[in-house]
Amino acid sequence: MQQIEFKDRIYFIPELFIQLISGESSFKIYESDEIVNYNKVFKDIKAGKFIVITNSKKKFADKIYKEILKRVDELVPFEELQRIISKDFSRNRKREYDKIKTDLFNRLLVISKNDRLTSFGDEEISIPYLPSFCGEDPNITPKDIEFLLPYNFYLELESSLHDYIEIRSLKMNVSTGVNVLLPKSQETTELFKSAFENLHIKKDLKVVDMGCGSGVLTLLADASIEQSKIYFSDILPEALASSIRNIENNKNTHFEKMENRLCCRTENNTIICLGSGDLFEHTEDKYDIIIFNPPWIDSISNNRSELALNDKDQNTVGRFLMQAKRRLSPKGKILLAFSDNSGDSAVEKLDKLIEENNFITEKELSCKIQSHQSGRKWMRIFVRVLAVQNEI
Repeated sequence: MQQIEFKDRIYFIPELFIQLISGESSFKIYESDEIVNYNKVFKDIKAGKFIVITNSKKKFADKIYKEILKRVDELVPFEELQRIISKDFSRNRKREYDKIKTDLFNRLLVISKNDRLTSFGDEEISIPYLPSFCGEDPNITPKDIEFLLPYNFYLELESSLHDYIEIRSLKMNVSTGVNVLLPKSQETTELFKSAFENLHIKKDLKVVDMGCGSGVLTLLADASIEQSKIYFSDILPEALASSIRNIENNKNTHFEKMENRLCCRTENNTIICLGSGDLFEHTEDKYDIIIFNPPWIDSISNNRSELALNDKDQNTVGRFLMQAKRRLSPKGKILLAFSDNSGDSAVEKLDKLIEENNFITEKELSCKIQSHQSGRKWMRIFVRVLAVQNEI
Protein backbone atom coordinates (compact mmCIF):
# COMPACT_ATOMS: atom_id res chain seq x y z
CA MET A 1 0.00 0.00 0.00
CA GLN A 2 1.10 3.55 -0.67
CA GLN A 3 0.89 6.16 2.07
CA ILE A 4 -0.60 9.63 1.70
CA GLU A 5 -1.34 12.41 4.19
CA PHE A 6 -3.99 15.13 4.31
CA LYS A 7 -5.72 17.06 7.10
CA ASP A 8 -2.96 15.83 9.45
CA ARG A 9 -4.09 12.21 8.98
CA ILE A 10 -2.24 9.33 7.35
CA TYR A 11 -4.13 7.08 4.94
CA PHE A 12 -3.05 4.22 2.71
CA ILE A 13 -3.99 3.44 -0.88
CA PRO A 14 -4.46 -0.24 -1.84
CA GLU A 15 -2.88 -1.65 -4.97
CA LEU A 16 -6.02 -1.43 -7.12
CA PHE A 17 -6.31 2.33 -6.67
CA ILE A 18 -2.70 3.51 -6.81
CA GLN A 19 -3.15 4.72 -10.40
CA LEU A 20 -6.28 6.60 -9.34
CA ILE A 21 -5.25 8.23 -6.04
CA SER A 22 -1.85 9.64 -5.10
CA GLY A 23 -0.23 12.05 -2.70
CA GLU A 24 -0.63 14.73 -5.36
CA SER A 25 -4.42 14.32 -5.38
CA SER A 26 -6.67 16.95 -3.83
CA PHE A 27 -9.28 15.96 -1.25
CA LYS A 28 -12.41 17.46 0.25
CA ILE A 29 -13.86 15.95 3.43
CA TYR A 30 -17.63 15.75 3.91
CA GLU A 31 -18.57 14.93 7.49
CA SER A 32 -22.26 15.71 7.78
CA ASP A 33 -25.23 13.44 7.15
CA GLU A 34 -27.49 16.44 6.66
CA ILE A 35 -28.98 17.47 3.32
CA VAL A 36 -25.97 17.90 1.09
CA ASN A 37 -25.37 20.83 -1.24
CA TYR A 38 -24.96 18.91 -4.51
CA ASN A 39 -23.81 21.99 -6.38
CA LYS A 40 -20.91 22.26 -3.94
CA VAL A 41 -20.08 18.57 -4.38
CA PHE A 42 -20.15 18.92 -8.16
CA LYS A 43 -17.96 22.02 -7.99
CA ASP A 44 -15.35 20.10 -5.97
CA ILE A 45 -15.42 17.14 -8.38
CA LYS A 46 -15.13 19.44 -11.40
CA ALA A 47 -12.12 21.02 -9.72
CA GLY A 48 -10.50 17.56 -9.70
CA LYS A 49 -11.00 16.86 -5.98
CA PHE A 50 -11.83 13.56 -4.34
CA ILE A 51 -14.82 13.61 -1.97
CA VAL A 52 -14.02 11.76 1.26
CA ILE A 53 -16.99 10.72 3.41
CA THR A 54 -16.32 10.48 7.14
CA ASN A 55 -18.27 10.57 10.42
CA SER A 56 -21.46 10.03 8.49
CA LYS A 57 -24.05 7.41 7.55
CA LYS A 58 -24.26 5.12 4.57
CA LYS A 59 -27.46 6.74 3.35
CA PHE A 60 -25.54 10.03 3.07
CA ALA A 61 -22.96 8.45 0.76
CA ASP A 62 -25.76 6.77 -1.20
CA LYS A 63 -27.43 10.15 -1.80
CA ILE A 64 -24.24 11.70 -3.15
CA TYR A 65 -23.39 8.66 -5.27
CA LYS A 66 -26.86 8.44 -6.82
CA GLU A 67 -26.74 12.13 -7.68
CA ILE A 68 -23.35 11.67 -9.35
CA LEU A 69 -24.77 8.76 -11.36
CA LYS A 70 -27.77 10.82 -12.41
CA ARG A 71 -25.85 13.96 -13.38
CA VAL A 72 -22.50 12.56 -14.49
CA ASP A 73 -22.83 14.19 -17.94
CA GLU A 74 -22.61 17.57 -16.23
CA LEU A 75 -19.25 16.63 -14.76
CA VAL A 76 -17.50 15.76 -18.02
CA PRO A 77 -15.35 18.75 -19.07
CA PHE A 78 -16.32 20.33 -22.38
CA GLU A 79 -12.80 19.83 -23.77
CA GLU A 80 -13.03 16.09 -23.04
CA LEU A 81 -16.40 15.87 -24.79
CA GLN A 82 -14.93 17.55 -27.86
CA ARG A 83 -11.98 15.15 -27.86
CA ILE A 84 -14.27 12.13 -27.60
CA ILE A 85 -16.55 13.32 -30.38
CA SER A 86 -13.52 13.61 -32.65
CA LYS A 87 -12.83 9.85 -32.42
CA ASP A 88 -13.19 7.99 -35.72
CA PHE A 89 -15.24 5.03 -34.52
CA SER A 90 -18.33 4.99 -32.32
CA ARG A 91 -16.97 2.14 -30.19
CA ASN A 92 -13.84 4.22 -29.47
CA ARG A 93 -16.01 7.15 -28.46
CA LYS A 94 -18.07 4.94 -26.14
CA ARG A 95 -14.96 3.39 -24.58
CA GLU A 96 -13.41 6.80 -23.92
CA TYR A 97 -16.63 8.19 -22.51
CA ASP A 98 -17.19 5.18 -20.24
CA LYS A 99 -13.66 5.52 -18.87
CA ILE A 100 -14.20 9.19 -18.04
CA LYS A 101 -17.49 8.42 -16.31
CA THR A 102 -15.91 5.61 -14.28
CA ASP A 103 -13.14 7.99 -13.15
CA LEU A 104 -15.82 10.43 -12.00
CA PHE A 105 -17.77 7.72 -10.14
CA ASN A 106 -14.52 6.82 -8.36
CA ARG A 107 -14.16 10.38 -7.02
CA LEU A 108 -16.37 9.52 -4.05
CA LEU A 109 -14.17 7.83 -1.42
CA VAL A 110 -14.80 6.09 1.89
CA ILE A 111 -12.39 5.12 4.67
CA SER A 112 -11.86 1.56 5.89
CA LYS A 113 -9.87 0.06 8.73
CA ASN A 114 -9.16 -3.62 8.21
CA ASP A 115 -12.45 -5.10 6.93
CA ARG A 116 -14.79 -2.39 8.22
CA LEU A 117 -15.88 0.87 6.62
CA THR A 118 -15.19 3.47 9.30
CA SER A 119 -16.70 6.36 7.32
CA PHE A 120 -20.11 5.42 8.66
CA GLY A 121 -19.51 5.72 12.39
CA ASP A 122 -21.17 3.01 14.44
CA GLU A 123 -22.82 1.26 11.48
CA GLU A 124 -21.43 -2.28 11.17
CA ILE A 125 -20.59 -2.37 7.47
CA SER A 126 -17.77 -4.69 6.54
CA ILE A 127 -16.51 -7.31 4.10
CA PRO A 128 -14.04 -9.93 5.37
CA TYR A 129 -10.63 -9.65 3.65
CA LEU A 130 -11.56 -6.26 2.19
CA PRO A 131 -7.90 -5.11 1.74
CA SER A 132 -7.19 -8.24 -0.32
CA PHE A 133 -10.28 -7.66 -2.46
CA CYS A 134 -8.64 -4.26 -3.08
CA GLY A 135 -5.45 -5.90 -4.40
CA GLU A 136 -3.35 -6.52 -1.26
CA ASP A 137 -1.75 -9.91 -0.57
CA PRO A 138 -3.70 -11.48 2.34
CA ASN A 139 -0.51 -12.99 3.79
CA ILE A 140 1.20 -9.61 4.24
CA THR A 141 -1.60 -7.05 4.56
CA PRO A 142 -0.82 -4.81 7.56
CA LYS A 143 -3.42 -4.57 10.32
CA ASP A 144 -5.09 -1.55 11.89
CA ILE A 145 -4.34 0.98 9.19
CA GLU A 146 -6.85 3.27 7.53
CA PHE A 147 -7.11 3.10 3.77
CA LEU A 148 -9.19 4.80 1.10
CA LEU A 149 -11.32 3.12 -1.52
CA PRO A 150 -13.89 4.36 -4.02
CA TYR A 151 -17.46 3.91 -2.81
CA ASN A 152 -18.29 2.82 -6.36
CA PHE A 153 -15.85 -0.09 -6.01
CA TYR A 154 -17.27 -1.07 -2.62
CA LEU A 155 -20.79 -1.25 -4.07
CA GLU A 156 -19.56 -3.27 -7.05
CA LEU A 157 -17.70 -5.66 -4.74
CA GLU A 158 -20.71 -6.09 -2.47
CA SER A 159 -22.89 -6.89 -5.50
CA SER A 160 -20.32 -9.30 -6.95
CA LEU A 161 -20.01 -11.25 -3.69
CA HIS A 162 -23.79 -11.72 -3.59
CA ASP A 163 -23.81 -13.18 -7.10
CA TYR A 164 -23.50 -16.86 -6.18
CA ILE A 165 -23.25 -19.76 -8.59
CA GLU A 166 -23.81 -23.39 -7.64
CA ILE A 167 -21.02 -25.85 -8.46
CA ARG A 168 -23.14 -28.92 -9.05
CA SER A 169 -20.40 -31.54 -8.81
CA LEU A 170 -19.44 -30.21 -5.36
CA LYS A 171 -22.93 -29.17 -4.21
CA MET A 172 -21.42 -25.86 -3.13
CA ASN A 173 -22.09 -22.20 -3.85
CA VAL A 174 -19.28 -19.80 -4.71
CA SER A 175 -18.93 -16.12 -5.54
CA THR A 176 -16.02 -13.91 -6.51
CA GLY A 177 -14.71 -10.41 -6.02
CA VAL A 178 -14.17 -7.79 -8.70
CA ASN A 179 -11.76 -8.88 -11.50
CA VAL A 180 -12.12 -12.59 -10.58
CA LEU A 181 -13.75 -14.96 -13.05
CA LEU A 182 -16.94 -16.61 -11.79
CA PRO A 183 -16.60 -20.36 -12.60
CA LYS A 184 -19.60 -20.86 -14.88
CA SER A 185 -18.24 -23.90 -16.74
CA GLN A 186 -19.69 -26.82 -14.79
CA GLU A 187 -18.09 -29.21 -17.29
CA THR A 188 -14.55 -28.08 -16.46
CA THR A 189 -15.01 -28.84 -12.77
CA GLU A 190 -16.56 -32.21 -13.61
CA LEU A 191 -13.58 -33.13 -15.79
CA PHE A 192 -11.17 -32.22 -12.98
CA LYS A 193 -13.30 -34.30 -10.60
CA SER A 194 -12.98 -37.31 -12.93
CA ALA A 195 -9.21 -36.76 -13.08
CA PHE A 196 -9.02 -36.85 -9.27
CA GLU A 197 -11.14 -40.00 -9.18
CA ASN A 198 -8.61 -41.72 -11.47
CA LEU A 199 -5.65 -41.02 -9.17
CA HIS A 200 -4.17 -44.12 -7.55
CA ILE A 201 -3.01 -42.33 -4.37
CA LYS A 202 -5.46 -40.04 -2.56
CA LYS A 203 -3.85 -39.30 0.81
CA ASP A 204 -0.62 -37.97 2.29
CA LEU A 205 -0.13 -35.68 -0.70
CA LYS A 206 1.16 -32.16 -1.32
CA VAL A 207 -1.14 -30.44 -3.80
CA VAL A 208 -1.06 -26.94 -5.27
CA ASP A 209 -3.87 -25.15 -7.11
CA MET A 210 -1.96 -22.76 -9.36
CA GLY A 211 -4.08 -19.79 -10.42
CA CYS A 212 -6.82 -20.62 -7.94
CA GLY A 213 -9.33 -17.96 -9.04
CA SER A 214 -12.52 -18.61 -7.09
CA GLY A 215 -11.02 -21.56 -5.22
CA VAL A 216 -13.29 -24.16 -6.82
CA LEU A 217 -10.44 -26.53 -7.65
CA THR A 218 -8.98 -26.13 -4.16
CA LEU A 219 -12.39 -27.13 -2.79
CA LEU A 220 -12.49 -30.03 -5.25
CA ALA A 221 -9.07 -31.21 -4.11
CA ASP A 222 -10.19 -31.06 -0.49
CA ALA A 223 -13.24 -33.18 -1.33
CA SER A 224 -11.16 -35.72 -3.32
CA ILE A 225 -8.19 -36.48 -1.05
CA GLU A 226 -7.40 -36.70 2.67
CA GLN A 227 -4.62 -36.27 5.20
CA SER A 228 -2.90 -33.92 2.80
CA LYS A 229 -1.68 -30.36 2.44
CA ILE A 230 -3.40 -28.30 -0.24
CA TYR A 231 -1.80 -25.01 -1.29
CA PHE A 232 -3.31 -22.32 -3.48
CA SER A 233 -1.94 -19.26 -5.24
CA ASP A 234 -2.90 -16.67 -7.84
CA ILE A 235 -1.37 -13.61 -9.44
CA LEU A 236 -4.35 -11.56 -8.17
CA PRO A 237 -4.78 -10.98 -4.41
CA GLU A 238 -8.51 -10.49 -5.05
CA ALA A 239 -8.61 -14.10 -6.31
CA LEU A 240 -6.99 -15.27 -3.06
CA ALA A 241 -9.60 -13.35 -1.08
CA SER A 242 -12.34 -14.97 -3.18
CA SER A 243 -10.87 -18.44 -2.57
CA ILE A 244 -10.49 -17.87 1.16
CA ARG A 245 -14.06 -16.62 1.45
CA ASN A 246 -15.47 -19.58 -0.51
CA ILE A 247 -13.44 -22.11 1.48
CA GLU A 248 -14.56 -20.60 4.80
CA ASN A 249 -18.20 -20.43 3.74
CA ASN A 250 -18.37 -23.95 2.33
CA LYS A 251 -16.15 -25.76 4.83
CA ASN A 252 -17.23 -23.98 8.01
CA THR A 253 -13.63 -23.14 8.85
CA HIS A 254 -11.53 -20.03 9.42
CA PHE A 255 -8.09 -19.05 8.14
CA GLU A 256 -5.46 -18.02 10.66
CA LYS A 257 -1.87 -16.84 10.24
CA MET A 258 0.73 -19.57 10.81
CA GLU A 259 4.38 -19.06 9.86
CA ASN A 260 3.49 -15.97 7.79
CA ARG A 261 0.85 -17.80 5.75
CA LEU A 262 -2.91 -18.01 6.16
CA CYS A 263 -3.98 -21.59 6.84
CA CYS A 264 -7.10 -23.50 7.83
CA ARG A 265 -8.11 -27.03 8.75
CA THR A 266 -11.00 -28.82 7.10
CA GLU A 267 -12.41 -32.21 8.00
CA ASN A 268 -9.94 -33.88 5.63
CA ASN A 269 -6.93 -31.64 5.03
CA THR A 270 -4.86 -28.55 5.76
CA ILE A 271 -5.31 -25.73 3.25
CA ILE A 272 -2.58 -23.08 2.90
CA CYS A 273 -2.53 -19.76 1.05
CA LEU A 274 0.82 -19.29 -0.71
CA GLY A 275 0.15 -15.62 -1.45
CA SER A 276 -0.13 -13.66 -4.67
CA GLY A 277 2.53 -14.06 -7.29
CA ASP A 278 3.38 -15.23 -10.79
CA LEU A 279 3.08 -19.03 -11.02
CA PHE A 280 5.58 -20.68 -8.60
CA GLU A 281 7.03 -17.39 -7.36
CA HIS A 282 6.37 -18.04 -3.66
CA THR A 283 7.47 -21.64 -3.28
CA GLU A 284 10.49 -23.88 -3.54
CA ASP A 285 8.53 -27.00 -2.63
CA LYS A 286 7.82 -30.05 -4.77
CA TYR A 287 4.23 -31.24 -5.18
CA ASP A 288 2.58 -34.57 -5.84
CA ILE A 289 -0.28 -32.93 -7.73
CA ILE A 290 -0.20 -29.59 -9.52
CA ILE A 291 -3.57 -28.26 -10.71
CA PHE A 292 -3.65 -25.63 -13.43
CA ASN A 293 -6.57 -24.22 -15.38
CA PRO A 294 -4.77 -21.65 -17.57
CA PRO A 295 -6.26 -18.96 -19.82
CA TRP A 296 -7.59 -20.50 -23.04
CA ILE A 297 -7.81 -17.51 -25.38
CA ASP A 298 -4.83 -16.48 -27.51
CA SER A 299 -5.13 -12.74 -26.96
CA ILE A 300 -3.62 -9.87 -24.99
CA SER A 301 -5.00 -9.07 -21.54
CA ASN A 302 -6.03 -5.43 -21.36
CA ASN A 303 -6.90 -5.42 -17.66
CA ARG A 304 -6.81 -7.54 -14.51
CA SER A 305 -10.16 -9.20 -15.18
CA GLU A 306 -8.85 -10.63 -18.49
CA LEU A 307 -5.80 -12.35 -16.96
CA ALA A 308 -7.83 -15.53 -16.32
CA LEU A 309 -9.08 -15.55 -19.92
CA ASN A 310 -6.33 -14.34 -22.23
CA ASP A 311 -2.85 -15.75 -22.82
CA LYS A 312 -1.13 -14.23 -25.85
CA ASP A 313 0.95 -16.84 -27.74
CA GLN A 314 0.27 -19.28 -24.85
CA ASN A 315 3.08 -17.63 -22.92
CA THR A 316 1.59 -18.39 -19.49
CA VAL A 317 0.98 -22.10 -20.05
CA GLY A 318 4.42 -22.39 -21.66
CA ARG A 319 6.14 -20.82 -18.65
CA PHE A 320 4.06 -22.98 -16.34
CA LEU A 321 5.18 -26.23 -17.97
CA MET A 322 8.80 -25.09 -17.92
CA GLN A 323 8.68 -24.25 -14.21
CA ALA A 324 6.51 -27.23 -13.21
CA LYS A 325 9.33 -29.64 -14.12
CA ARG A 326 11.25 -28.39 -11.08
CA ARG A 327 8.21 -28.36 -8.80
CA LEU A 328 6.83 -31.84 -9.46
CA SER A 329 7.76 -34.79 -7.24
CA PRO A 330 9.28 -37.82 -9.04
CA LYS A 331 5.95 -39.61 -9.44
CA GLY A 332 3.84 -36.49 -9.40
CA LYS A 333 1.00 -35.58 -11.75
CA ILE A 334 -0.15 -32.36 -13.38
CA LEU A 335 -3.87 -31.88 -13.94
CA LEU A 336 -4.01 -29.40 -16.83
CA ALA A 337 -7.15 -27.99 -18.47
CA PHE A 338 -7.36 -26.46 -21.94
CA SER A 339 -9.69 -26.05 -24.91
CA ASP A 340 -9.73 -25.55 -28.66
CA ASN A 341 -11.34 -22.13 -28.14
CA SER A 342 -8.53 -20.50 -30.13
CA GLY A 343 -8.51 -23.23 -32.78
CA ASP A 344 -6.74 -26.53 -33.40
CA SER A 345 -3.42 -24.72 -33.75
CA ALA A 346 -3.56 -23.72 -30.07
CA VAL A 347 -4.01 -27.39 -29.07
CA GLU A 348 -1.18 -28.41 -31.39
CA LYS A 349 1.07 -25.80 -29.77
CA LEU A 350 0.12 -27.13 -26.32
CA ASP A 351 1.04 -30.65 -27.48
CA LYS A 352 4.43 -29.33 -28.54
CA LEU A 353 4.99 -27.50 -25.25
CA ILE A 354 4.15 -30.66 -23.31
CA GLU A 355 6.62 -32.70 -25.37
CA GLU A 356 9.37 -30.06 -25.21
CA ASN A 357 9.17 -30.03 -21.42
CA ASN A 358 9.49 -33.80 -21.20
CA PHE A 359 5.92 -34.55 -20.13
CA ILE A 360 3.58 -37.17 -21.49
CA THR A 361 -0.21 -37.34 -21.31
CA GLU A 362 -1.24 -40.33 -19.23
CA LYS A 363 -4.95 -39.66 -19.60
CA GLU A 364 -7.26 -37.14 -21.24
CA LEU A 365 -10.86 -36.43 -20.27
CA SER A 366 -12.87 -34.21 -22.59
CA CYS A 367 -16.31 -33.01 -23.62
CA LYS A 368 -17.94 -30.59 -26.05
CA ILE A 369 -19.77 -27.50 -24.90
CA GLN A 370 -21.51 -24.65 -26.67
CA SER A 371 -19.19 -21.86 -27.73
CA HIS A 372 -19.98 -18.19 -27.29
CA GLN A 373 -17.25 -17.26 -29.77
CA SER A 374 -18.37 -15.67 -33.02
CA GLY A 375 -18.54 -18.17 -35.89
CA ARG A 376 -18.28 -21.25 -33.65
CA LYS A 377 -21.12 -23.38 -32.34
CA TRP A 378 -19.11 -25.85 -30.27
CA MET A 379 -15.79 -26.02 -28.51
CA ARG A 380 -13.94 -28.92 -26.91
CA ILE A 381 -12.58 -28.67 -23.40
CA PHE A 382 -10.31 -31.23 -21.81
CA VAL A 383 -8.28 -32.04 -18.73
CA ARG A 384 -5.03 -33.92 -19.18
CA VAL A 385 -3.13 -35.87 -16.56
CA LEU A 386 0.55 -35.23 -17.25
CA ALA A 387 3.60 -37.04 -15.87
CA VAL A 388 7.35 -36.66 -16.39
CA GLN A 389 8.32 -38.84 -19.33
CA ASN A 390 11.45 -40.43 -17.91
CA GLU A 391 9.54 -41.65 -14.83
CA ILE A 392 7.06 -43.72 -16.83
